Parts: sequence; C-alpha cells; structure tokens
Amino acid sequence: MKTESPPINEPFIDQLFKICSDRGYRAELRRYWSPGTRHYSYPVLGRLRALGEPKLADALTAALYAENPKHNLGGLSLGKALRVLAGGSEKAHGFDSFERHFRRLLACEAGDLQEVGDHLQRLFKRLDRENILLDYNRLLWDLRSWRNKSEDIKTRWARDFWQAPSEQEISSPVSTVP
Repeated sequence: MKTESPPINEPFIDQLFKICSDRGYRAELRRYWSPGTRHYSYPVLGRLRALGEPKLADALTAALYAENPKHNLGGLSLGKALRVLAGGSEKAHGFDSFERHFRRLLACEAGDLQEVGDHLQRLFKRLDRENILLDYNRLLWDLRSWRNKSEDIKTRWARDFWQAPSEQEISSPVSTVP
C-alpha cells in the first residue's frame, strides 16, 4: 500500500520563510519595489541567492512574500486568491472593477517579468489586507516559467479566476446515479 507523503515546500521557499521571520529583512525586501531604494533589498536577496536577471523570478517571489507573508502549501493559486479578493463571484460588489486589474495582469508580455511583478505587488498588498493565503510554491514556479510558458500560465490564472473547467475536466465522463 502506497502512502502519500505530505507536500513539501521548494527549498527556496523554506529559505525565504527562515530569512523573513526577521521583520527587518522583510522590510528591506519591501523596498525592492522602488528603484530608488531597491539597493536596500540586495543584501537579503544575496542571502537568498536571488540576485541578477536569471534569478528575477526568485527575487520577485521574495519581494511579493514580503508584502503578503501568508502562505498555505497546496493552498490557493494566484487566480483563485484573486477571485476571493474580488468578492468571489461576478455578482459581488466591485468584481467588475477588480476584473480590470486582473485583465491588466494578463496583458503582460512574456518577456517582461518585472512588469508582471509590478502588477502583482499592488495586488499582494490587498491580499495581505484581506488575510488571503497563497501557495508561494506554485507562484514561484509560475514566475520561473513565465518567459517560456506565459500563455499557459495566463490561461490557468484566468481559468482559476473565472472558474472555467479545464479541458481534462470537460473530457472526463460524468457519472450519474440512477
């Protein structure tokens, strides 16, 4: 009999949690978002080995975590978390205005990961205010894959936000009880 092992965090995420348990380091990471103060975040990003263009996804994940340090392994994907933030349904007050913010995120180009981060930063501040937990492992892998698979990632985020069923869910037979 096979037993399922509990899911584990990506090593970078574990390291990020340890470093960000220090509120001072989290504050320094939040300074990443302003070009004038970004240099204050470099020592912390250096400890995380997240400096330089090849590690931009890791740096963005760290800076986003500093904005909203609420993580749930296997929890909400970005699209689902943003749907909860928007009010949970298209009938919710303010859903239409929030939907415009989400569409701007989806309009980001594949090659411009920094633009994605800038859009996410504003959303993550709101996620923090509303105490919405996110799976940072999934976010990290989405950002690491952005340049090569941005359309797939955008499609998944959109499906989670608007709750459309995946192709696999459509093609699987539906059982009916007689």
